[in-house]
Amino acid sequence: MHRIPGTHIGRLAGARRHRRWSDYLHDRLRRYAAVAPALGHVARHLHQRIELADMNVRPLLLHHDLQPGHLLDEPAGGRFLIDWELAVYGDRRSDLGRLAVRLGLDDPTPVLAIAEESDPAAEGRLHLYWHIHLLADAALSTDPAVRERAASRLPKTA
Repeated sequence: MHRIPGTHIGRLAGARRHRRWSDYLHDRLRRYAAVAPALGHVARHLHQRIELADMNVRPLLLHHDLQPGHLLDEPAGGRFLIDWELAVYGDRRSDLGRLAVRLGLDDPTPVLAIAEESDPAAEGRLHLYWHIHLLADAALSTDPAVRERAASRLPKTA
């Protein structure tokens, strides 16, 4: 899926709304902060990190909710990735950040092995996306345990 390029950024239905990947990310952070004002300081911190990061990415199709439960193995050996309702065009490392959240990792770096990347810029963006996905869970999850676990892993800000 990360080989399917697009000319848009963001959710498939509203992808033309965002001119850049960073615009989409800023929009998501505004939404999370609006739903969970107590986490506004974390959203502000992540807005700043987005501005400092190199976000000039070629948009690729992302599942954007990667987790083991969305991968089905067929007895004949085929594999299927299901539940594409959150699909977006953006930086493929965002999918890895979401996967690290869903796997409950305390550090997302090991998932870079999936993408066979090890450069510092990729690792920096992976950590940023991991924190954005943690904020999403802390703000939006209907499960109190998920919200609490995600909030506990968010970056400590002043």
